[in-house]
Amino acid sequence: MKYEIFSYRFAEEILQHDKHVQCWDEIIGAVIKAPVFVYPGKSKNKRLDVVQQLLNAYFDRKLAIECGWQFHPIATKILNSNLKADFRKEFNGLHVQTEVQFGNMSRWYSDIFKFQAAYSESLTQAAVSIVPMSSLGTRIDSNVAHFERAKRELPSANLSITLPILLIGVSIDEKTPVIDVSTANFSTLKDITGKGKLNNRWRIVNSYFEGKPINEVSEISPIGPTLDISDDEDEETE
Repeated sequence: MKYEIFSYRFAEEILQHDKHVQCWDEIIGAVIKAPVFVYPGKSKNKRLDVVQQLLNAYFDRKLAIECGWQFHPIATKILNSNLKADFRKEFNGLHVQTEVQFGNMSRWYSDIFKFQAAYSESLTQAAVSIVPMSSLGTRIDSNVAHFERAKRELPSANLSITLPILLIGVSIDEKTPVIDVSTANFSTLKDITGKGKLNNRWRIVNSYFEGKPINEVSEISPIGPTLDISDDEDEETE
């Protein structure tokens, strides 16, 4: 995918520093190599064709499995809190928390809260927020978080959001692999995105990583590498 960045509180300079540039390379590398998964006809609204859940699964595989980011670490030290981040990793003493948000705009505000909560309790010192550009978001659903709005609104919280945040907006270009998952051997989209179908999402994403044809993926295909996550937890992070 192509990307655009907004550097809040010098996040770009911090992550491009020699001590932390591995973080920059891993994040930008994951973004550039990201495909888009489409299911034509997924909605009566013909404009909607991008499958959010598979985008999330791609970043789970890329960052947590391939790059070794901690998956769903706690976002606060509050006792009995179930608030979890998407990813966190240490780079020469700098703990970086990353949230990938292709869901509703309200979820993005929750991500920003998690950044500040973790920062306030010294769980992280910098953050990365990956969201779609408006052109991509409007192909996912209505009121999806998007870069243009986030870029406009984040500086207004300058007195309350006090950690460095690298905001990354992603969109499709001519180099972006477009994977039509309607060609896979599942009866309906719900067989991919529905509750209890997490393994089918892994089957599709892992087949993509392994270079296998999507039209050969089915319920009996090997699942491949996975993470310790339940369907309920997966739904909470979308």
